[in-house]
Amino acid sequence: MFNYFKILILQGLVAARKHHERIVTLVEILQSNARLPCFQWHGASAVRALRDRFHMGCTDERLQMLVDTLVESSMHSLTTRLYDNFQYFTNGIL
Repeated sequence: MFNYFKILILQGLVAARKHHERIVTLVEILQSNARLPCFQWHGASAVRALRDRFHMGCTDERLQMLVDTLVESSMHSLTTRLYDNFQYFTNGIL
């Protein structure tokens, strides 16, 4: 199941990359009138960071390695463990 999860993450990233310009454009439009802290404090850098997260310069092989690294590092992250505990105690989700 774990490998299947990583395949799904990769497929989701590949699908999102096909529409990255639309997604970034929508965020840029929302940013202009947004009162969200991420836009008020970071503005254009938040949009750049979003654009970078699509990893458009990566080959398919490099993208696979990136997903593997992201999933592995998330699996051992303290914040992941804290969020999982929060979900368990508030919603009963394991």
